[in-house]
Amino acid sequence: MAGQRKKIYKSLHKHGTGIRSTVSTSAFFNADDVHSFRTHVKKVRAFLHWLGRDKKQLPHAFIEIYRISGELRDIQVLLQSIEDGKDAPHAFTAWLHDNAGRLQQLWDDHYHPGIIRRLERRLQRPDLKKPTANRMQSFFNSGVEKIESVVYLPAPDDEELHEMRKRLKEMYYIYDWGKEHDYTQSDDATPELLKKLGEDCGHFNDIRIALVLLNAYIQQEKDDAAHQSAVELKQRWEEDRLNKKAQLLQTLRDFVAAY
Repeated sequence: MAGQRKKIYKSLHKHGTGIRSTVSTSAFFNADDVHSFRTHVKKVRAFLHWLGRDKKQLPHAFIEIYRISGELRDIQVLLQSIEDGKDAPHAFTAWLHDNAGRLQQLWDDHYHPGIIRRLERRLQRPDLKKPTANRMQSFFNSGVEKIESVVYLPAPDDEELHEMRKRLKEMYYIYDWGKEHDYTQSDDATPELLKKLGEDCGHFNDIRIALVLLNAYIQQEKDDAAHQSAVELKQRWEEDRLNKKAQLLQTLRDFVAAY
């Protein structure tokens, strides 16, 4: 088991290095770099949630820059969707670009290389529980139970479904790592299923965030024509959100029933 613990440390080191390499690039605000940064962080958190003993595993200053990167990522995803053909008024698109610039400046104000160095030191030898197949199965079972507790509510709210996305991603990262390191059978299709469910939740979350951003824009838009155009767009996106939510809830209920 000591060998498996070393593999965990190696994985944490790998993702810590990945975090540093993305933020040290001169073009960090490239959407791919921001996405890579956040993916490395999510994998680190998945390991720590699986095996960590300390609930405050990540430095506060790091959590703050991670939060800023998340807001920036939300805008980048929506802008890419608009570029790919998603309907949106020009004034709203310009507002999104302005806010992306504000968040980039906010990152510059908060970021310091020392934040990443402190994170890497914390990941060198964290206080972890023993990585066992039973503990991995318990992590998976706990995730399924949490999802079940939400999807059978009379009216789950959007934020709760967003939390399901986070949970599914962590389950996927851990199960996929476990499959690679012989915790499960090589033909176990669970990682692929978890990945697909996480992507389904992600598609719903994209429209949820798009509406959050659109609502913020509507509240500050003073031009009557631009305001009306945004309100009409909100109605269309809201219908899309409701349809995606119904489909997602059924998909998650089927998943819970199967496990």
